[in-house]
Amino acid sequence: MKKTVILLIALTLSTFVMAQEKTKIKEVGLTFRNLDEFGFGYKIGTEQSLWRFNTIFLSGMNEDRNSDKAFNDSDSQQFGLSFSAGKEYRKLITENLEYRYGLDLSFGYNHSKENNGSTTDPSKRKSNLFTPGLNLVFGLNYIISDQLILGAEVLPYLKYTFGQTSEERRIPEYSNKVDHSDIRYGFDSSSVLLSLAYRF
Repeated sequence: MKKTVILLIALTLSTFVMAQEKTKIKEVGLTFRNLDEFGFGYKIGTEQSLWRFNTIFLSGMNEDRNSDKAFNDSDSQQFGLSFSAGKEYRKLITENLEYRYGLDLSFGYNHSKENNGSTTDPSKRKSNLFTPGLNLVFGLNYIISDQLILGAEVLPYLKYTFGQTSEERRIPEYSNKVDHSDIRYGFDSSSVLLSLAYRF
């Protein structure tokens, strides 16, 4: 048993060392989606094959609405984040242009809350949704210089969303909780990703 464990450890370490020897490039940069959501990307591997990590996409909103006459003050908040990890492969088309393709696993979280301070119909609404998914990757890299790369890719997706929305009212007294569950697939404007990366 001990020999088996030692052998497995030795194989794991040798694989890691070989992987380290093959690692030739790293890239770090900014990523943009819908031109209003941004995140950070990190890639590591060889010129033909890289592990990719788009670590954070952030979106948020905090709004207060005040009305002196209607007694209808309200506020709402929304926050979302997502990250993905996967593998991409590259093929050189011309000296400064690369084609890339691959696969990502993704996960997203979205939280929203709304308070309606109306004197006639006060209410609260809260939602927490989780979205694991799978993305195909098809894109192009334009190599501006040895260190600077401009990228664009499309990400057809398959996503499963689950979570819960709750609502409370005081006049009349009422509360309700709704469980969400849906599957979505396709391609839309949120499936387009732009990136500017520094290679080292």
